[in-house]
Amino acid sequence: MKTSAFVLSALAAAPLVAAAPAAAPLVESNKLRRVLLRSELRARAEELHAIAVRNGGNRYWGTAGHWDTLSWIEAQIDTNYYNVERQYFNITEQTSLGGWVTIDGVAYENVNGMAGSPNKTVTAPIINVKNFGCVASDYPESIAGKIALVARGDCYFAVKNVVAQTAGAIGIVVYNNDDTNFQPGLGYPKDYNATEFIPAAFITKSDGRALVTRLGDGTLPATVKTLTSQTSGISANLIATTKGGDQNQIITVGAHTDSVKAGPGINDNGSGTIAQIEVAKALTKYSVNNAIRFCWWGAEEVGLVGSRYYASHIPEEEAAKIVMNLNFDMLASPNYMFGIYDGDASDFESPYATNGSALIEQTFIDFFKEVGKPSVPTAFSGRSDYQGFLQINIPAGGLFTGAEEIMSAEEAVLFNGKAGVAYDVCYHQACDDVKNLNFDAFITNTKSMADAVAKYGRSIAGFPFPRPAVKLTPRGPLSETMVARPHLGKHSGQGGCSNANVEA
Repeated sequence: MKTSAFVLSALAAAPLVAAAPAAAPLVESNKLRRVLLRSELRARAEELHAIAVRNGGNRYWGTAGHWDTLSWIEAQIDTNYYNVERQYFNITEQTSLGGWVTIDGVAYENVNGMAGSPNKTVTAPIINVKNFGCVASDYPESIAGKIALVARGDCYFAVKNVVAQTAGAIGIVVYNNDDTNFQPGLGYPKDYNATEFIPAAFITKSDGRALVTRLGDGTLPATVKTLTSQTSGISANLIATTKGGDQNQIITVGAHTDSVKAGPGINDNGSGTIAQIEVAKALTKYSVNNAIRFCWWGAEEVGLVGSRYYASHIPEEEAAKIVMNLNFDMLASPNYMFGIYDGDASDFESPYATNGSALIEQTFIDFFKEVGKPSVPTAFSGRSDYQGFLQINIPAGGLFTGAEEIMSAEEAVLFNGKAGVAYDVCYHQACDDVKNLNFDAFITNTKSMADAVAKYGRSIAGFPFPRPAVKLTPRGPLSETMVARPHLGKHSGQGGCSNANVEA
C-alpha cells in the first residue's frame, strides 16, 4: 500500500501540434481488434519486467526504472502518425515515518501513521465516535479538545480527519475494518478545504474493537504522535496525439507507467501501459475522424500526480476540446473480474455520474455482450487517473480487473474465479511479474480498449459534446463520500488501483 501524499508544481508543458497523416482507411472496430495478439502482450510484458529487474526490481517514479519505461514506450510510438511529447512536473513526496498511540499508559503495537499527518504529538482523552465519523452528526459535543476514535469505512480518511477537526477534535485514531495490513494516507489538506490535518494514526481491527468495548461511553487518557519526511523530484507524462482527426474533438486514453517500490508492477499497471502501446501501434494503419490522444501517466501510485497535473494545468480552451477520458488500470488480474466503471451510478453512488460517463459505460457493456463475456459494474470512485478529468467536467470511463479486495462467491461463478481470494494476490508486491498476468483477461480488455478507440475515433454522434463552458479549478475537492449500494457489497466496489491510501 502507498504511504505518500504529494504537492506538485509546473516544470514544463509544451503545446501539442497537429498535422494530417497519410491517407488510410477509416478505423473499424473489428479490424483494429483482430490484429491484437496475446503473444505480443506477453512479449511486451517480458520486456517491461526486464526493465524492472535491471533497475532494482521496480519502476517507481523518479528511478532509472521509470525513466527507462518512458524511453521504452517512446521507442514504440510512430512519430509519423503521432505527435509525441513528455510533460514534466515536480513532486514533493511526504512519507509517513510512523505513528504512535498510547492509551492509559499502554503503548499500542502495530500502529501506522498516515502520510499527510503533521509532525506533532497530542495528549488528551480519547472518546469513541459512533458510526464512521464521516459527517458532523457522528460527533458528540463532548469531542471538543479530545482525540476521536473512529472506524475505517464509508469515506476517505481525510474526510474523517477534517470532519473530526471541525467538530473540535485535536487528534484522530482510526481502526481497521478487516485483518489485512494496511498503510493509510490522507492526501492534500487543501483538497478538503483544510489548512492542515490533525495528527492521525491507524490501529488494527482487533485493537480498535477492544478499545471500543473498553471505552463504552467514557474516555481514557491518550497520546497520538506522528512523524513524516519529505523528498522532492521530477517525473513525466508521455503524451502521443494522432496527427490526423479533428483536433477540436480529442479522445484521451490513459494508463499509468509507474510501479510501487515493492515490485515491478506488471499488472499494476504494466497491463494498461502495454495495452495502450499495442492499440496505438495497430491504429497507425487507419485514419480517424476524431483525434486520439494516448496518455501514459507518471507517478500515479503516489497520488495520481501525473494525471492530476495534466488536468489541473491544461488551458481552458484546450480542455474544451477533450471529448472524454478512457482509463485502463489493471487489465490482467490473475483472479479477474471484468469491471466497468459505473458511470451512470446505477449500482454505486458517485458524485461523478454524468450522461457522458453513462454512455462510455454502455460502450464497454456492449463490447462484452458482443464477445460473450460477463461484466460487472465497479465503483466510479475517483481512485484512478480519470479523477482529474472528472473534476474539470470531462466525462470518463474505463475498465478494471480488481486489486486487493476479495472476490465474492457470485463473482467466482460469473468469472470462473476463486471466491474468498483477492483479485490480485500480488497487488503492490514483488510477485507482480509476468507470471501474475491472466492473458485471457488481458487480451479481452485490450480488444475492448481498441473497440472504444475505434468507435469514438469514427464518431461521437449522440455524445454530449461540446460541453457547457466551465471555469477550471486546479485539483478540485476529493471529499465526496463514496458508498457502495448495500445489495452489492464491497467486493465489486473497486474502481482503480491508486489512492488506496486515502480510501475508506
